[in-house]
Amino acid sequence: MTTAVAAQNNGAARHLPGPVCPACGDRLVAADAGEFACRSCPRSFAAVAGLPDLRLESDRYLSLAAERSKAERLAAVGAAPGADVTRVAEAYYAMTDDVVDHRRDRFLRHIAGAVVRGEALAEALPRTGLTLEIGCGTGGLLVAAARSGRGVVGVDIASRWLVVARRRLADQGLNVPLVAADATRLPWPDETFDAVAADSVLEHLDDPAAALREWRRVLKPGGSLVLWSPNRFTLTTDPHLNLWGVGWLPRAWVPGYLRRRRRTDWPPRTLSAFEARALAKRCGWSKVTVEPPAIAEGWARSRSASERRLIRAYTVARRVPGMRGLLRAVGPLWELRAEAGRSEGA
Repeated sequence: MTTAVAAQNNGAARHLPGPVCPACGDRLVAADAGEFACRSCPRSFAAVAGLPDLRLESDRYLSLAAERSKAERLAAVGAAPGADVTRVAEAYYAMTDDVVDHRRDRFLRHIAGAVVRGEALAEALPRTGLTLEIGCGTGGLLVAAARSGRGVVGVDIASRWLVVARRRLADQGLNVPLVAADATRLPWPDETFDAVAADSVLEHLDDPAAALREWRRVLKPGGSLVLWSPNRFTLTTDPHLNLWGVGWLPRAWVPGYLRRRRRTDWPPRTLSAFEARALAKRCGWSKVTVEPPAIAEGWARSRSASERRLIRAYTVARRVPGMRGLLRAVGPLWELRAEAGRSEGA
């Protein structure tokens, strides 16, 4: 990471306008100690763990109070001498007792490989302008994008993950704006960003259509959308549940099946490539395409020998038109690209 690249990224971020109230849309005014107050409605928003917290509610896993407490505890770990992203991620799972050991190890491996995965997605983003990553998680794409000189901003509903992302960015000498906010109520004015990216986010949302409309709102006309998401009809196991064939079940059967298998009644609502394309078109996006994404070479090198063979076969199949269509239908992931028109009412 050169000083020139860091300056380029920070320069792009300086063009980010001031936040707006996620409830009423009016401008927020900065107050003391990192707090923001709305000019029109009685809401105010305090910082959590030193990060702007512009949420109206938390994610489904924790209350706002519990989520903020966990973020503050993680921030203390991240600020300790010698701390790095690995230590902060391990601390998160040490204080999260509802994740069993084998899933914890899998999640930690996923966090460790986040930058390599982000490098592949970053290649699909524009080189200039300002990109908003929705659901930035632990910051893999943020690091990849910022290191390549792209201007980027990260937002996530979970401030605890933003604390991990901030530590990862600091480990790389990077400074990227991070904001806790809801994907369906973003705290920025219309037509703020040049691109929006999201990796494995849409399937976690209660109202993906509302999110897609909101993401279009904050994009400038002609701005680009790049989404990655697990394929509902994949022939591999679901990456969130580590179960095979869940997407092939009728949706109404899935919660009961998961309660029997994993004692959870909230499944990620994965979409097929065709469902995703139809949904984006209904939400007003234009030039919508859905294709199987490329797999980064660095990520492939970190896998087992059998997985590397499958990845090589996948990479070859992507280059064959007929096989590419098959991967679009039943491959592990789909990549959706689309373009924003002028916002409604403009």
